[in-house]
This record gives sequence, structure tokens and C-alpha cells, in this order.
Amino acid sequence: MFDYQLIFKNIELTLISEGSKNLPLEKIRENLEPFKHFEGRVLADSEYFRILVEVIFYSGFRAATVTAKLVTIHAHFPDYATVAKYSDDDIRRVLSDDAMIKNHIKINACVRNAQIFQGIIRQHGSFQKYIDGFLPTVSFENLMLLKEELEYLFEGLGRITTYHFLTEIGLPVLKPDRVISRIFKRLALIENEEQLLKTVIQGRKFAESTGYPIRYIDIVLVAYGQVQSVEFGIERGICLEAKPSCSICKVSEFCKFYSRNLQTIL
Repeated sequence: MFDYQLIFKNIELTLISEGSKNLPLEKIRENLEPFKHFEGRVLADSEYFRILVEVIFYSGFRAATVTAKLVTIHAHFPDYATVAKYSDDDIRRVLSDDAMIKNHIKINACVRNAQIFQGIIRQHGSFQKYIDGFLPTVSFENLMLLKEELEYLFEGLGRITTYHFLTEIGLPVLKPDRVISRIFKRLALIENEEQLLKTVIQGRKFAESTGYPIRYIDIVLVAYGQVQSVEFGIERGICLEAKPSCSICKVSEFCKFYSRNLQTIL
């Protein structure tokens, strides 16, 4: 029987222990705390649009690259009403900014999405009311219906990035990206990294077993497996794709990667 609570506790403890070597423990906990309060929030239309723009740009790019450009990105995409009116000249202006990520597909997607976003608000009164209309917290089926609808409506939201958007707006789902999928595969929770729905369901089991919001589950796992998470003191990730730090991992006894490569690691 897989002990979700024990596994997550050990991952969390390892993350904090390693991070505290480079950052004060109080600072790590302070930086983690907001992720425990994502669910149940009521967001303004401007916040929903900001998150949508960010998710579009993060998709397929290194997180650090996009994070470094967020001020510039939001300067060019300040609000949906402004962006919905962008002409070809406006798009050329954005592309001419040397400080901007010059990705024509992403920029066009944000303009088109602003127009769709505006239409939804005109029809429903607010984006929050549109989301609430699906009753996404009542059942997992409702949540998946919303996921399918968003993926259909908005450009740049694909199989994984739609989950990312849902995660960031505080709904009970994690983003089944390559980091979390890799960790779950090594723990034998999924058979392969293309099982997105199964990955999401396993993430929900972690949340149910620990009592933590799934956004907190998500950030801890991502910090554990991505290359660097400076906000948590992690200068080198633990469950990396290549050369993971198995010797300090407190869940190695449950890890198929560790057992399969034990001789090499030792």
C-alpha cells in the first residue's frame, strides 16, 4: 500500500533540509507558505488574464528565462481590454522590443486570447462567474469539463498547459509536467510520463492524504525535481533527470530508479 503521506513528508523534509544549507529556514517556510492558500480564492478578471498570459509564455520555455522577463511581458500585455484591441502594428511593436521574448506565436496567442477573454466577460459578467458555472470543485468530472473547455477556447493552452492554468487559479489539480511526471514514474505511481490524467489523479491523492492544498504539493515536488529553486535555497535539484542526488533523498527506498541503478549510484 503506497503511503502518500509518508512519501510527501519525507520529500518535504529533504527539500527543506537541503534548502536550509543555503537559506534561513524561516525564509524557506515564508516562501512556501503562500502555496498553502491558493485554493478557494476569488480572483479579479485582471488576475485571471495575468495568469493566462504567464502560462502561455512559460509553456515550453525555461522557467528562469520567463521569470526574468515578466515585467516586460506584463508591460506589453497590461490588461485584456487593451490587448484585445492590438493591431498588427502593436504586435510588431512588441516584437521589436529587445527586452521581450520574441515569440510570434505566443504574442499572437495572447492577443487572440484577450479577445476571447473579453467575450466571456461580456457574456458571463466576470471570468470568475464563468469558472464557477462549471462547479469545478463539486466533482472531478466537472473540473475535467472545464479543462476541456479552456483547452478548446484559448490558443496556447495544450494538454499540459491547461492543467498549469487550472493549478495557478487555485483549482484542485497539479500540472503534470516533466518534473512531476518523472518523480511519479520513479515512485511507480505511473507507468510512463505521457499518462497526464493518471499523474493528476495521483497528485490529488497526495493532497487528500496530507491535507495540504494541491498547489503546495505541486510546488514542493517541482522544487524537488527541477534544476534550481533559489527561493527555497535549492541550488541544485534533488530528483534530477540526470545524476539525481539519491544519497540525500529520503524516499530512495521507494524509488524504482534508485533500486534499478543502485550499483551505479553506490
